[in-house]
Amino acid sequence: MKTLLVVGGAFDFSPDFPDFHVVRRSLSGAKWLLRDDNALFFLDGSGAIRVDAALWRVGAIRPLAEHRHALELLRLARVPCVNSPQTLLRGFERLSMLAELREVGVPMLPFSVAMGEGALEAMQPELPCVLKVGNWHGGVGKARLETSESWLDARDVALAAPDYATMEAYVSYRRDVRVMVIGEKLWAMERRAEGWKVNRGAAQATIIPVPDELREWTQRVRKHLNADVLGLDWIETPQGNWLCLESNDVPGLSGWPDEIRSALVARAKQQFAAHR
Repeated sequence: MKTLLVVGGAFDFSPDFPDFHVVRRSLSGAKWLLRDDNALFFLDGSGAIRVDAALWRVGAIRPLAEHRHALELLRLARVPCVNSPQTLLRGFERLSMLAELREVGVPMLPFSVAMGEGALEAMQPELPCVLKVGNWHGGVGKARLETSESWLDARDVALAAPDYATMEAYVSYRRDVRVMVIGEKLWAMERRAEGWKVNRGAAQATIIPVPDELREWTQRVRKHLNADVLGLDWIETPQGNWLCLESNDVPGLSGWPDEIRSALVARAKQQFAAHR
């Protein structure tokens, strides 16, 4: 029986893939071996397994160089993976993700980027703004700044981090919506929170009909990235305009209807069968 490696994630997919030996592993402490016959092996404290297919569920963490290398090994070995390594690498890092969205022409928040010693000190953003340092997720490394004093304090702290920083205008919004797409199927979730970071702390989530404008844009991004599954985060301004914050090629499944997990499993089976 072939082995399906589920990398990361919080769900047990064993019942969903009866034709595979399903093994869920973390990237922490992982080792990989690609032989010259193109066989790929994953090794950790539990032993070694041959990887015949992969479900990549590593999301909402800071991507490291070894994560990129693992994706490149999956690509070299031509292991079927959902999403594909090619798609995951295109959205691997925040700047590459933003570049992909810009290529599609998605309406986005204007932003500036400072990289290199002294670059951030040369910036004087219009306030209020949001400062984001590096490529962290889940609201980490982000601060809303409303006064010149708070900007200078946050800037000085950010200078201690050996990483680039992005600055976005802070835009008040009517609602925050994530659109999930798997193949041709779409769902939408409206999220509300007490603070400005809807992805931190307690947030109320409600499944809503997909707004027509977001349906079109989401499918355009999915096709551009050739993604099996994708989550796009949007805010609606008080004027009724939609702005895209980011795309997520490993969107979480918590809080969504069970049919989304079923759709993901069906899509993965289809992709795995195509590689036989």
